[in-house]
Amino acid sequence: MLGRVLSTRTGMASSSSRALVSNGPARATLVGFRHSKHQQPRFLSQLPHAASPEAPANPSTSTSPATASEPAAQQPAPAKDDVSGPMLEPSAANTPWARALVPVAATAAAVGSTAFMPGKLVAFLHITSFALWLGSNIWNTFFVGLTMFKNMPRQMFGRVQSVLFPKYFALTTGCNAVLLGSLLLPLASSNATLSPATTSAAAVLGVGLLCSAGNFLLIEPKATSLMFQRYDIENKPNKTEDDKNQIQVLYKQFGKWHGISSLLNLIITGTAVSHGWYLAGALTL
Repeated sequence: MLGRVLSTRTGMASSSSRALVSNGPARATLVGFRHSKHQQPRFLSQLPHAASPEAPANPSTSTSPATASEPAAQQPAPAKDDVSGPMLEPSAANTPWARALVPVAATAAAVGSTAFMPGKLVAFLHITSFALWLGSNIWNTFFVGLTMFKNMPRQMFGRVQSVLFPKYFALTTGCNAVLLGSLLLPLASSNATLSPATTSAAAVLGVGLLCSAGNFLLIEPKATSLMFQRYDIENKPNKTEDDKNQIQVLYKQFGKWHGISSLLNLIITGTAVSHGWYLAGALTL
């Protein structure tokens, strides 16, 4: 009698195991309720495709309300450098005539509000030239160049700078010449004796003018020419060993001339700051 009971229970256990195998993860989950939360029946771990009671059989097919309605993250479109066409239609305030008219109109309004004095006009030219000189120098040296260098391809950066540098050095050279002339011409016309401070200021402006003119007329054109020679060789589809050696030679020559240009530009920055100190000494607030 006892043997029949044992055999009956053994058969029931076997049939339960077969039912679990045939029913898959859903049946295995029901059996899992009878065991501890962190304990899995031994026979479940031996099944080849049995899922864990605490996780869905295939997480990739889970459609929970929290994630099913969320849209897929959109990837940004890749950048393209060969897109042609205008960026926008310039507004009336963004035309060359409007840009030139605003400072002229502001100057005319300021002159009309006071009695015209030739000495004041010279002082106005001096202050305006100094503002342009110092502002363009600081902006180009510490902001524009570094920003483009870190965010543009090397050859594209060089090509843009080859267009900007002649304009930049022409502007700084012209401003420096106006500063030196507006400082000395009134004194020369009145036969006044130069004070030590004015003599020092004129000497500083003279150094700045030489550095600006040297960069504008000699150093920058030489460095740009070497840069484009290097680009021409770098862009060859097939480079020989001589081409690679020539690239290294041009690399060193360009570095030398570019270093000289950078040094002169820093000297110009120093002369601009020094002249600002001279003007501050003559200014009464």
